[in-house]
Amino acid sequence: MKSETLDAENPLVPENKATGTADRDSRLKEVSDRLAYLATVEDGWFEGRGVALGRAGLCWLERQMAEYYVGTDLPLPFLFPTVPAGVMAEWTLERHVCGIEIDLESKRGSWFDVQRQTHDGIDEQVLDLDSADGWQWLVGRLRGFIDES
Repeated sequence: MKSETLDAENPLVPENKATGTADRDSRLKEVSDRLAYLATVEDGWFEGRGVALGRAGLCWLERQMAEYYVGTDLPLPFLFPTVPAGVMAEWTLERHVCGIEIDLESKRGSWFDVQRQTHDGIDEQVLDLDSADGWQWLVGRLRGFIDES
């Protein structure tokens, strides 16, 4: 079954695993470049469905990621468009696959994580990504999964 995210030629895949504030500018450029690519996706991109992503929402997401995520030592997520004009951010970690489907209009994200060995859904959470609290929860959750590895 085909996913409802774009099988993009250029998913955001960091070339290096460099982390921290020393690489903040290069990490921000990777995020900015990927979101600029997502801005080029047109209506009907997924089997005639799939709505183009609004520039205002993508600019908001770029600002939020710059403010709350890019400066961390966590890996950058893969970024893909979703059919209803949102963005899916996904992380494949040693023991978990995690993701958050971001609604660019409501500025909320539906978080999930799945344990890779058992494929059990471990957590689902709706986050307000227009607030520091939502991003702090996301960063803390990812850090917890990385620390347990």
